[in-house]
Amino acid sequence: MRKIPPLFKHQKETADFIVPKPSTFVTSTPGTGKTRSLLEVHSQTPHKTLVISPKTIMEPAWGQDLDLFYPNIEYGIFDRKHQNKPFYFQDLFENHEIVIINHDAVHDVLTKAKPYLKDYDRLVYDEFTAVKNRTAARSKATEKLAHEFEYKTLLSGSPTPRDLCDIWHPAFILDGGQRLGSNFFAFRNAICQPVAKGYHQQFVEWEILPDAVEEVAHTLRDITIRHELEDVVEMPDRIYRPMVIKMPVKLRKAYNEMKTMAILELESGNISAVNKAVLQTKLLQICGGSIYDNNGDAKLLHTDKYNLITQLVKEREASLVFFIWRHQRDIMVKLFKKAGIEAAVIDGHTTQTQRGQIVKDFQNGKYDVVLLQPAAAAHGLTLTRSTTTIWASPTYNYEHFIQANHRDYRIKQKKKSEVIMVQYENTLEQSVYNDNLASKKQNQDRLLKVLKT
Repeated sequence: MRKIPPLFKHQKETADFIVPKPSTFVTSTPGTGKTRSLLEVHSQTPHKTLVISPKTIMEPAWGQDLDLFYPNIEYGIFDRKHQNKPFYFQDLFENHEIVIINHDAVHDVLTKAKPYLKDYDRLVYDEFTAVKNRTAARSKATEKLAHEFEYKTLLSGSPTPRDLCDIWHPAFILDGGQRLGSNFFAFRNAICQPVAKGYHQQFVEWEILPDAVEEVAHTLRDITIRHELEDVVEMPDRIYRPMVIKMPVKLRKAYNEMKTMAILELESGNISAVNKAVLQTKLLQICGGSIYDNNGDAKLLHTDKYNLITQLVKEREASLVFFIWRHQRDIMVKLFKKAGIEAAVIDGHTTQTQRGQIVKDFQNGKYDVVLLQPAAAAHGLTLTRSTTTIWASPTYNYEHFIQANHRDYRIKQKKKSEVIMVQYENTLEQSVYNDNLASKKQNQDRLLKVLKT
């Protein structure tokens, strides 16, 4: 009989913290094994559990942990292909102790499975930043579904990916406004001040007040538990290093032309937030070596950056490379093949079965590198054979950045590792890493520091 490894001390502390409380936040850093803690909660209590998870990790994280650590628990994973079969939802909920659905299946459960929820009184929502937007259909449906459960736990290793206001709706789902109030605008007015921005001061941005982070953290501390990976497990060293390179002349010319156009539009005062984002994206695409036309086709301008990344991968035993645009994926696939590097790709087109096989093959040494798209692969994957994470381009999404960097920096990592951020000198790429992501990290770190103490 296979011996099941015991819980880490911090995982037991997390489970013990959750069991007696009706509402809890678990904000431990990625890689600390939050899934195992929640499954331990289920094993200790008589409650049937509904888990709402990103689709990409329903099987790789929840299903695999159940198989590995709790093989006696009967669980079912929602499959949209079968939802119209007779008695599908009845069978799913009545024949399992734990049901795992994806974020976008909440509406289906509300409309087709509500009668079968009567024995389910514990709700677990994995990666709760998915419901930070209170007006989104997914958020409204989750809020409505949450009323059906007595016990609720929300998980995320990066709880405020943009700013402090992101925490309001998840907190409202948990306690109905008991701690942060039942009105979002009142909450925002309490923690932010409006600041006029733009050439004609026509835009309003909400800036967080100096003491707001600490005040919010204190308010939520009684229902929040957090562990830092480095505090609870002896981890090998991890280095974050920017790799700043000079932009080729041809690329710099295209970049400067686009930058001049962006400045003229900004100075005109007529640019919308949408157009501003489009211009920023185009500048980053040029840094990525290509520019897209109106038909969505990429024109390749330069491959210097990807020649460098190919060399970095070739010098290492196993690596992960994160890309943003399909042209980056296509360029690197060709260069890796030419260099004799065995590579696999996980992006939005990769099926669950393919993902699982790629992870298994990579861990077993079949591939030298996995190319990953953050939106599709930032969560749930364990790729600890890698010791290097390389960013071909920056992402504005801080949650994706922090989560992606923990695909190989997890409990099972035994070697020193590094994160390399390849970026062109004096470009928007540097600003995204140094200003945008750094400021988001600073605000979130302040919140999490108070939550820990």
